[in-house]
Amino acid sequence: MRQPRYRTLLAAALATTSVLAVPAAPAGAAPAPSPGIAVSDGMTQPVFSFADAIEERVWVETPLDTDHDGVLDRVVADISRPRETATEGFKVPVIFEHSPYRKGTWNDVPYPSVLVDELPQTGLTKHLRSQSQAIGIQQAKANLPGTLDDYYVPRGYAVVLGQSIGTADSDGCPTSGDTAETLGTKAIIDWLGGRAKAYNAAGAPVTADWTTGAVGMTGVSYNGTLPNMVATTGVENLKTIIPVSAISNWYDYYRANGLVVAPGTYQGEDLDILAQYTAGRARAEGRCADEIAQLTAEQDRITGDYSDFWRARDYLPDAKKVTASVFVVHGLNDWNVKTENFAGWWDRLAAADVPRKIWLHQGGHGGPGNTATVTLPDGQAWTYKQTENRWFDYWLWECRTAS
Repeated sequence: MRQPRYRTLLAAALATTSVLAVPAAPAGAAPAPSPGIAVSDGMTQPVFSFADAIEERVWVETPLDTDHDGVLDRVVADISRPRETATEGFKVPVIFEHSPYRKGTWNDVPYPSVLVDELPQTGLTKHLRSQSQAIGIQQAKANLPGTLDDYYVPRGYAVVLGQSIGTADSDGCPTSGDTAETLGTKAIIDWLGGRAKAYNAAGAPVTADWTTGAVGMTGVSYNGTLPNMVATTGVENLKTIIPVSAISNWYDYYRANGLVVAPGTYQGEDLDILAQYTAGRARAEGRCADEIAQLTAEQDRITGDYSDFWRARDYLPDAKKVTASVFVVHGLNDWNVKTENFAGWWDRLAAADVPRKIWLHQGGHGGPGNTATVTLPDGQAWTYKQTENRWFDYWLWECRTAS
């Protein structure tokens, strides 16, 4: 049974679909923001030239060999950062989005059902494109996919877009939510913190000497689940995460008390179908065929039982290991990642006294939209994008006036 105070807090959130914050400022006086950034009303302002941003790709070495070829897998990280990080020695924090959907997905992977429909991840791609609203972004000569770099690089951040192990240009095979995928994600954070190796296209070692080491993660759906996953490792330089429509327990996503279910109305999809989708057809039917066949066997559609396979993809028991702050975002009408996934996660974070905030909205799968607005008790009104911005500033630049 949930503790009464957490049930009350969650009920308040459900009633108001507002932002709730738990005071969490570290003890002691806050340091002044580093020279170079501009802060107004507790929020960084776009003062760096995005047109002059540095864009680079590195291959980060993981401790894994998921395709069993005798070589440690490397995962791709694409980076955009202010030019001042190279010309003036200006060090910046990082906003990191990891994803299994960057390129080469198998869009028509067959379902084990006659009720074949478009994969929910395909719909997510359309949703993410629709979120590219007018939110004060700049244009650049070099430009990463999406708008994170457009918005945050001018505000004094580096943006890193990672490619999950076994997908896109990264090595290995997809493992869909388990420890291997978690450690593949963590490797990039370790590299940003000076604890892992990375290489450029020529094979030369590369260090992240341009960063403060402070990392914040965000993403929607699977891209939001990866922050939940890696946060449970307690990796030291991951300061905050913003999981949007994210999974906290894959059993609750694909199973329900022993019954086999599917996200939304995508009947027939299961964890192995998702792995094939993210791997791409050539990899799924080629060098990763054995690994995906093992997923098919161990996911157990026959009994639907909770097993070690699902425990490896259940992050709730490990919420007590989370040291990053967490800003949960979820739609109350999300039938893809259902609301129990945020509710269970929120309660476990509360029990562990993890610094946290929640934004609930009346929409479905995805965020509330960049221009969605909430009015706080003090009368101030903030859009979702401003709230996201202030949250990152608070935890990564230590602008302690953020709400």
